This record gives sequence, C-alpha cells and structure tokens, in this order.
Amino acid sequence: MSETIESFLTAAHRTFVEVTRRAPDYFDGRPLRASDPPAGSARAVAAALGVRLSAVAAREFTAVDDLLDRRRHADGTGGTDRADPADVTRDSGDSGPAGDWERWRLRQDRRGALRAARAAHLARAMDHRVARHSGRALRYRAGGRGPLLVLLTALGHTDEVWYPLADRLLPGRRVVMWDAGETGPYGQTWTLAGQLADFDAVLEAEGADRCDVIAWCSGAQIAVEYAHRRPRAVRAGVLLHGSYPRAGSDPSSAYERNLGAVCASVAAHPERAARALRALGGEAVPVPLPQDEDLAAVEVLARTPPGLDAVLRRPFRDARALAGYSRQLTELWRHPVPAAVPGLPQLLSLGAELDRVAAPEPPAALVPLLTAGHGLLVGATHYSMLDRPEVVAAVCGAFLDDPRPGPPAVGGPREVRWSTAAAPLTPSNSSNSEEVTS
Repeated sequence: MSETIESFLTAAHRTFVEVTRRAPDYFDGRPLRASDPPAGSARAVAAALGVRLSAVAAREFTAVDDLLDRRRHADGTGGTDRADPADVTRDSGDSGPAGDWERWRLRQDRRGALRAARAAHLARAMDHRVARHSGRALRYRAGGRGPLLVLLTALGHTDEVWYPLADRLLPGRRVVMWDAGETGPYGQTWTLAGQLADFDAVLEAEGADRCDVIAWCSGAQIAVEYAHRRPRAVRAGVLLHGSYPRAGSDPSSAYERNLGAVCASVAAHPERAARALRALGGEAVPVPLPQDEDLAAVEVLARTPPGLDAVLRRPFRDARALAGYSRQLTELWRHPVPAAVPGLPQLLSLGAELDRVAAPEPPAALVPLLTAGHGLLVGATHYSMLDRPEVVAAVCGAFLDDPRPGPPAVGGPREVRWSTAAAPLTPSNSSNSEEVTS
C-alpha cells in the first residue's frame, strides 16, 4: 500500500508526543526530518503539530528522525493502538482527517488521554484476590479470561508499573500482577526464595499449573530462576530490560555498578542508609539539551518519562526502604544466572537502546537460555512498558501467541533490532548517569 498523509502523520504524531513529553520546547527551532514524505505532508504536520517538516536524505537524520522513519515504514502489526469505538468521539459533521488536520490531532490526543485514563484506573477494574502461604497473605490483582499471564515486577516496586501494558494485553488473557514482596510475616527480608514462593502461591490460587511470564528489571532474574526450577510451570517468558548478576567480563551500566556498590554497603551496614539516600539525591532535574542537534535528539529520547518519580523511586522512598531493598538486591545478585538445561521454556529478551539503568546487552551466561533471541527497542529507555506500551504489547503478544525459537515475525519489527549470529548487538550504553530511579 502506498503511504498516505494520514499514515505518515500518525507516525509523526506518535514521535512528537513522545519527544515533547520529555522536552515541550524541543521542536522550537528544530524541524522534523523525513525522506520522500507524501505530497502535502508538510502542510499537514504544520497544521496538526505546529512543526516544520524538512524533506532530507536519511544520512541527515537525527535519532528522533530515525524513530519517525522506522514508525512510518512499520509493517502495521505493532506500534499503534488499534481504534476502539469506546475511545474515540468524533466531532459531529467531521468529514474526515483530510478536511482539518488540527481537528484530527485533537482526536488523536483525546484518544490517547482516554487510553491513559483507562490504564490509570485499571487496578479498580481488576479483581482483588489473596494467595496464602507460609503465614503470608499475598494480595494480587487479576483480570480477563484465557491463558494465564504473570506480570512480574522488579524488587521494591508495585504493580503500578504494569498498568498501561496490562490494559493492552488483557483481551484474550488472564493477567495477574502483584507488588514485589519486601518483608515476610515476621518482618524478615523477603529473599529470592520468598519471591519464588509467592509465584507458586499465585498459580495455586488461580488453579493453574502453567503460565506465561513478562518480567521487568530485577524481576527478570526472578523469572529466569522460576523457569529453571519449575520448567513445567512456565510455557514462555519475556525478559524486559532485565538486570542480572554479571561477571567481570560482562557489559554493565554505570547505574548497575553504582547501585550494586551502594546496596552492598547498606546491606552490610544498614545505619548507612540515610547517608546513602542523601548521596543518591532526590528527583532528577533534566539538564538543558545540548546545542548539537544529534546529541539533543539522543538525550531527549533517553530521558525518563515525566511524572513517574514517585513510582520509579519507590525502593528509595526512605532509609528503611533502602535498607530492605539493599538486602534483597544484594542477596539476589549473589545467585548466578542458572545454566541452560533441557526442558526450559522459550525465553525472549528485550532491551532498550538508551537504557540508563540496565545494560542493554544480556550477560554471557544468559545468552544460551534465550532461545527466542534478544532484541533492542530503538531509541527506548528502561521504562518502555510505561512509555511505549503499544510497541511492547505488540512484540510480547506476538511472541506469547506463538512462542518458538527466534524473534517473533510480527510486532512492530522496525522499532526492534534483533540480534543474530551474523550481527550480534553490542550497543554502547552512552550514559554515565548516576540517576537512581528503579
């Protein structure tokens, strides 16, 4: 199919929203670039987004322009939420987007706002259930019907990080999620064994003997451990921006090195937690974007989505929380990545090109377990399930619908670069940021 103005503008609008959420003035004086845009696109972009569109060769693209280019040439299977009649309110008498691009943009914004509001209230719409084991009452949320899908969050975090993604994965699935355990029934630190017991308890409460898993950050290591110990209980899993224990030869992020040192110190000396919190600092204040356009484009895409500080900094909310989190993370990272053995489920790894928390590359010990491969979300951060839930849902959904060796054939592949034997992914983690947000 030939590219239309509307399909081009849809990709441009997604990119515009993602960038201006992080830097509202980014396009003040900066154009959006595209090669061979459809005739009339410049007027449409100016009318809908208030941005100047420049037609240039691909060699002149910044990271922002490259992201637009990937989105406009995607295969149509991922990256854009499908229209939902409940989400869209058309203006009476509107003859279609070609008649008024400004009105078209308002409809897209309204649709996005309604979708975000629905995700934000997802917890109220799901069933609140309790799984009991070892004197512990684990409260979890469940919704939908179909194959069971467990969303496993990172240590120290709540299930709130999953709402936008869960909203998109619920149709056709039974989705369950819960806050990562912090303490046991007698106040002891909830270690890896406790996290695995919670997993068992939820499956038992659901009456399920098998599930799929999507796990984020340190939750990815817990998922790998569970799949290794209970291979018959896991059909397939996606490891999203996983953070794992690493050998000295493994790539690691500056964040992981810094966090590991801080947590080891606090775990050994809990009285240092308050001082460590002061050293870690409060909410990060974005520095001005570089003058250089290429550097500015990378920096704006690498920024943490705004408005999430309270959610993402939960493990560091006070000295007591940091002390408990430090004990948990230090204990977890003492467990090496388990070896590959026959009978393990299909595992897919997804990293982010601009991740400033976890290293984009998996550790060498994990690679043999990744039967479905490893991919990088282009221009994305550690928080893609919050910032690009439509893309993550498309990739995860395609894989979980048909788990098999090798990357999924569909699911917005233009926004994901997959590793192969001929072209392994070895991106540089360009940030030296010490920001602690997960």
